[in-house]
Amino acid sequence: MANQQEQVYLEAGEWIDRLAGGDLDALNRHRFVRWLEKSELHRATLEKMIATWEDPTLQAAFVAAKKASLPSRKRSLVTWGSAVAASLLAIAIIWPDYRGDTVAPSPQLITAAHEALSDGSEVQLQPSSELAVLFSDDTRYLNLKKGQGYFDVAKDRSRPFVVKVGLSSVTAVGTAFNIDRQEQRVDVVVHEGIVEVRGNADSAPLLLKAGEQLTIENGVAGPVEKIDLAQRVDWRTGWIEVEDESLNYLFERLNRYAEKPILLVDSPVGNRRVAGRFKLEETAQTLAMLGSLYNLDIADTRSGYEISRQAD
Repeated sequence: MANQQEQVYLEAGEWIDRLAGGDLDALNRHRFVRWLEKSELHRATLEKMIATWEDPTLQAAFVAAKKASLPSRKRSLVTWGSAVAASLLAIAIIWPDYRGDTVAPSPQLITAAHEALSDGSEVQLQPSSELAVLFSDDTRYLNLKKGQGYFDVAKDRSRPFVVKVGLSSVTAVGTAFNIDRQEQRVDVVVHEGIVEVRGNADSAPLLLKAGEQLTIENGVAGPVEKIDLAQRVDWRTGWIEVEDESLNYLFERLNRYAEKPILLVDSPVGNRRVAGRFKLEETAQTLAMLGSLYNLDIADTRSGYEISRQAD
């Protein structure tokens, strides 16, 4: 039962991420309703998470999606009443402390550089990162909304430690790993132990052990790569080391530290490939170095650092 609850929890987290993006299209509304009606455990789990997240945009998207009906699954008033009762029963099973007349607890939103969690785990976040934390009796559930985090997980075999990152997820029991989230890309590096990685809710799990990394693009996991952790330059040192990455990749990470935004005036410039080691917190000096190395024009304006290619 615990494995089933964990799987439903992960699937519900996937729908939370999709709903957070706004109204679903017709196909996904159809899939969403089918998923909700598959079992009352699905509905109860998702409704609990929606209530806990306390996000008006998410709630509005959820209500809109539920209005989509499947002709073959019309419910009578009696059936609907039974469904509500079953939902409450399922909630009581998953969250024993739930009562219909109580307000669900809000998730803990973490933006601090270093945070000790209630289970003994520790999280280090890069600047401009956001992490939502919601622990239950069965699962330690986290959502890396943006940025990068290093997780040192306290062992608790009865409660998996699940980090959602968009469509993807990383699950551990007792280990240490790093997750870096970009718009369509997620990088996972394991420093200790083993984690289970899913590119999306429907993909097969991949086991990643210490000294290995992988990149997920648009919910699709790439190959597992071995790395030398002793030689790796970690963001926690204040530096970033890139090898054959785009300027877009580098600027997105530098922007997490910059006192004002780095703006690409000439968007094709962002596709240029770069390599090197750069100081994260010294934006002006780092940009000046990049300008000389890659023939970039750097304009320091009120709105931000405007980047374009140098005129021929």
